[in-house]
Amino acid sequence: MARTLAQGQTFAGYLIERLLGVGGMGEVYLARDRDLPRQVALKLLSPAVADDAEVRARFLREADTAARLAHPNIVAVYARGRTEDRLWMAMQYIEGTDVAAVLRDGPLRPDHAVRILGETARALDHAHRAGVLHRDVKPANILLAWGPEQRVFLADFGIAKALDQTSALTRTGEMYASFQYASPEQFELRTDMDQRSDVYALGCTLYHMLTGELPYPGGSTAQLVNGHLNGRIPQPSEQNPSVPVAFDEVIARAMAKDRDQRYASCGEFAAAAVRASLEPTKRWDAPSTPVPAPVSVPVPRRRGRKRLILAAVVAAIIVAGVGAGFGSGALKFTIGAGSVPNAATPGGVAPSDASRDAAIKAACDYGILMTTYDYNDGDGWQTNVVNGATGTWKTQAQQLLPAIRLLLETGAEHTRGTDAKCAVTSGNTTHYEMAVDVTQVNSTKGKADTTEHQNITMSMDYVDGKWLCSKWVSPLFPA
Repeated sequence: MARTLAQGQTFAGYLIERLLGVGGMGEVYLARDRDLPRQVALKLLSPAVADDAEVRARFLREADTAARLAHPNIVAVYARGRTEDRLWMAMQYIEGTDVAAVLRDGPLRPDHAVRILGETARALDHAHRAGVLHRDVKPANILLAWGPEQRVFLADFGIAKALDQTSALTRTGEMYASFQYASPEQFELRTDMDQRSDVYALGCTLYHMLTGELPYPGGSTAQLVNGHLNGRIPQPSEQNPSVPVAFDEVIARAMAKDRDQRYASCGEFAAAAVRASLEPTKRWDAPSTPVPAPVSVPVPRRRGRKRLILAAVVAAIIVAGVGAGFGSGALKFTIGAGSVPNAATPGGVAPSDASRDAAIKAACDYGILMTTYDYNDGDGWQTNVVNGATGTWKTQAQQLLPAIRLLLETGAEHTRGTDAKCAVTSGNTTHYEMAVDVTQVNSTKGKADTTEHQNITMSMDYVDGKWLCSKWVSPLFPA
């Protein structure tokens, strides 16, 4: 049996602080980094299993795979090696919990589950673009960091497999992935699995988050396998009446037995879940008081995407409880390429410049930033938006933007703001109300560009030497 490392002991140059966990594969310790002033999670492989060539390959593969998948939602691996005949790796330490632990107290609120789903989907899509399948997506491998941002991290790429690889690293008849979340093709030991296998596992995970129950809670391995291969796809609204019925269709597609019927990517799945979260909770076949039929209003085809974006905003406002602050309008977000101003000092305005002209320039630059989503660096764009905000708008932006991005990143239309014209309507010295007109260019692959104007109401406040946006309203969308 492996000797447990003691507090204060040094191993491979890392100072051990305490034991975080132990299992059949080895131990994980909280340790002080040997090179930088930070804590790391030091994972050691047990000598009892180190003689197994496949186990060693899996351990090293986890380090190598995670190391090349640099992403804000993937646990980073800093180093690996062999010391005192023990394989080890130093990983990013996430102070928090995991979704499996949270689920012991029951299901999650749908909005919370959708947010976790969205961030996990971004991590998986990044891995898939790099040619890597995770193959063990489950609540225990989704970490939740403590703190106001409640960041989400995907962990354990130990059984990850290159998309173009065959079965060389999988023993015949051996099933590593957790049976409760494994796709049908994993049980069939197919060698041509693709990203849709992770979509299926993520679907099982969303079902568990929404209901607090496993999709196929079999009492034996045979029952679990039969459920995934032949069982009826469960409906979350039947298990948990607080779940909108629209999630039933989303789960049905994500967990389709035939992978050709599933979502093509985890991001597409997450966007569908956002839309489902907007729907009523009650099942349509439940008794209800008749209501007048809605009046149908024709909408130009090109506007359809904007209505989806509006729907996501409305949903996020309801979830966050901040709707009253928007007055008569909601937000307009667009997607595009090109340079994005640094919103920490919008438009490059000198920190000490509190003039009216500086406020106007900062408003125009922030208007361009807000209407030009950086498709190549959504996280960076969101950071710039928040850094250029203050007061009520900063709080609302932090709550709304993650849900908005799910829809933006799956859209075919890319748009960007170009010219911005800003005029002061009221205010003085350190606060100005602004009317802003931004020219928007809409680009769809294979089609000619079109332009339109975004008319925006903004408030700019001079805070700590910078002009920041404290209100953002687009009257294009009624509340």
